[in-house]
Amino acid sequence: MRNAAQDLKDIREYVEFETDPYKAAQEAHAIAIMTEWELYKTLDYKKIYKRMGKPAFLFDGRNILDHQEIYEIGFNVYPIGKPALTHF
Repeated sequence: MRNAAQDLKDIREYVEFETDPYKAAQEAHAIAIMTEWELYKTLDYKKIYKRMGKPAFLFDGRNILDHQEIYEIGFNVYPIGKPALTHF
């Protein structure tokens, strides 16, 4: 987090940093998974979806999640290299 804050210091007024993924998703319309960290495989995506603005989008850049399950929660799912699952 400190490295990111330092790297983005010139635009710091436009960027918010949050270590809690549930707080970070509050009122957001999109989530982007960009790492294979175990943490992101085990989050409560139903809880996250309830807190998000709608429509809610999830971009899985590492294909680590069960996309059908995430779609059934209500997300519009965009996995890398696979067809999107959308509610449109």
